[in-house]
Amino acid sequence: MAPYRTPRIVRFIAFPIIIAFLCILLLEVLMIVLEPYLSKGFYQYDPDLGFRVRPYMRNTNRFGFNDRDYPLRKDAGTFRILVVSDSFNWAGGLEGNYTALLEKKFEEYYGGHRVDIINAGYPGTHTAEQLAMLKKYGLQYNPDLVFLGFFAGNDFIDADPDRKRIIVYDTYIDIDKRYEITLLGYPIIPKSRLFHFVTQKYKIYRELAKARRDRQTGGNAPREERRGTFSEETFLNIERIRFEFCSLESYHTKVFGDRIDYIFQSISEMKDLLDSKNIQFVVGIYPDEFQVNGDLLDQLFEKFDIKREDYDTELMQKILREYLALKGVPYIDFLDEFRRNGRETRLYLLRDTHWNDAGHELAAEIMFRYLLSTVER
Repeated sequence: MAPYRTPRIVRFIAFPIIIAFLCILLLEVLMIVLEPYLSKGFYQYDPDLGFRVRPYMRNTNRFGFNDRDYPLRKDAGTFRILVVSDSFNWAGGLEGNYTALLEKKFEEYYGGHRVDIINAGYPGTHTAEQLAMLKKYGLQYNPDLVFLGFFAGNDFIDADPDRKRIIVYDTYIDIDKRYEITLLGYPIIPKSRLFHFVTQKYKIYRELAKARRDRQTGGNAPREERRGTFSEETFLNIERIRFEFCSLESYHTKVFGDRIDYIFQSISEMKDLLDSKNIQFVVGIYPDEFQVNGDLLDQLFEKFDIKREDYDTELMQKILREYLALKGVPYIDFLDEFRRNGRETRLYLLRDTHWNDAGHELAAEIMFRYLLSTVER
């Protein structure tokens, strides 16, 4: 009986498939091994925090914060405030951010520099991750007061107790920290780095194209009023996800119960840590745009067919205020002033979720009025 021979057509097809597979496998291994050398973007992996902003990248300082380098030892007679938060500490850039504006207000009030306002925020983080940052980097500044900026829009929702947000080729990816595995000091992720890189770049390209299309179809509105960061579809979907936290049914059935508890635990630990070092602690509660902009709120109700009676749009503030009062933590709730001023002035960037220049200015003014008495004690 003649030996079996693989048909030529099968060999013709199989050979390039095998070669392609081996090439992809080799590329995948190289992307893991060479990532520390190939990836020099805005973010970098941090084994303790998951990620951080790269030092001295686009005006960042030694710790990757959106600020100048302050000496770790403050000058005599200077009061030092460390402002801890997320991407709100990045909108507005180096000079236009509310932290920089706050420092200028103190300089104008005193006629010179007597108060350091140190911007210590990383984008894409929540309170528990900011606590880790505070321990590793923030406390090196030896502040007199730590101001925690809590964003009502997503800080509760994002606070998954098992999440560790890392950076893979300058893009976020969330892994389960209970099962983290590292190779050569870098985490192994449960997906192809090559596939992740390609899909992320495609998502960015597609979103930019959608946002560009929305600007071109913005009717007779001035160009600056049509230049939104996200497309309208994406922005409304982001706000819809955040809005779900306001659902009374979700609250009563404790859908977000573990995340609320995680935030409370982190605030409590932050307070105890600062108390042990005689550092004052204040929390600022930043509102989401749908809480300030009535037109946006109406749009959400209409687009997603939401019943108003099933939602409490101030639920995030109520939950947090109650806990802070219980723990004796001083706080500033920005909601009323932002809502009042928002009736006359736009305070958020178009389709972005962050403050515009007027929003940063108002935030700095609110904080200045509150903190002045503390500084002068």
